[in-house]
Amino acid sequence: MGQAWAPKREARRRLGQAQARGWSHGARGFSRALAGTLIAVAVTFLGAQQLPVEHNVHIKYQSGQDVVPVYEGWERVADGSFNMVFGYLNRNHVQELSLAVGPQNNFEPGPADRGQPTYFYPRENHFLLRVNVPKDWDRKKELVWTVVANGKTNQARATLLDIWEIDRKLEVANNGGGVQVSNELIFKDQPPVITLGAAPRATAGTAVELTASVSDDGIPPERKPRPQRQTEPSLRASGPPSPVNVPLPTKPRPPQSLSVIWMIWRGPASVAFDPEGYVKVADGKAAVKATFSKPGTYVMRAFAHDGLLRTPADVTVTVDGSKTSPQ
Repeated sequence: MGQAWAPKREARRRLGQAQARGWSHGARGFSRALAGTLIAVAVTFLGAQQLPVEHNVHIKYQSGQDVVPVYEGWERVADGSFNMVFGYLNRNHVQELSLAVGPQNNFEPGPADRGQPTYFYPRENHFLLRVNVPKDWDRKKELVWTVVANGKTNQARATLLDIWEIDRKLEVANNGGGVQVSNELIFKDQPPVITLGAAPRATAGTAVELTASVSDDGIPPERKPRPQRQTEPSLRASGPPSPVNVPLPTKPRPPQSLSVIWMIWRGPASVAFDPEGYVKVADGKAAVKATFSKPGTYVMRAFAHDGLLRTPADVTVTVDGSKTSPQ
């Protein structure tokens, strides 16, 4: 309400100043002052109609937005070296982007290719990439990941400063493990071990099977899935549903048991998985059907998840074209 009345208050203030100047300098001075006041009020009202910059963050976009690399922090490695941990935010709600290593996707200093993803899923994707640096790395020296997407450049600047040190509990809390898990259980747990089957020769548009063998220490024990949180009665929608112009991507939650999820790490186009999301490990095995939309070379990443910790593994799949697949 205060903002809506601000232009009127400003108009009255300027008019009062104009009147004061007019009485002291005569009718001509009053006319000039009044004209300046009217111009200023017009500008004020026009400015009031513009959408404030801070409101733009609430606009959802299907496509056309940038990708922001995110530095999560660093962790210690048993041999004395360090892992710098990264994720990313794809600001699009629908568009998935393929950005090859090079000017639009690189690290510096040193090798531009440090194993980073070149395929970017919508919205937030945390704790995906670990870049190992030696134990004598200068703590203030920056390792910079640059991503250029849809004409916009963003960078994540990583250092080994103390404030950036992270541990397992932070990653567990951000990857679906919850915040109520005890430190004792988290640090007693060992990550699962995953081995991927041989890469199949694939054809675009035809499903192939991707397999993984997984073992674990049994920690944490299998738990019942948490019940879906009920919506408060006062917050339940009534009447016809609102139209959804930009869908919100759904992130699969890891089950409270040993499971595997697949994703594109590098590749030129989308891949459909059947089933989608996490696949429960049975008799030490987990498998999905993958259908590649376009020919090319893909690096497929599988994460084995025990309910707290996860372990990645990669397999490279070469996909041939078909008579009906887009080139």
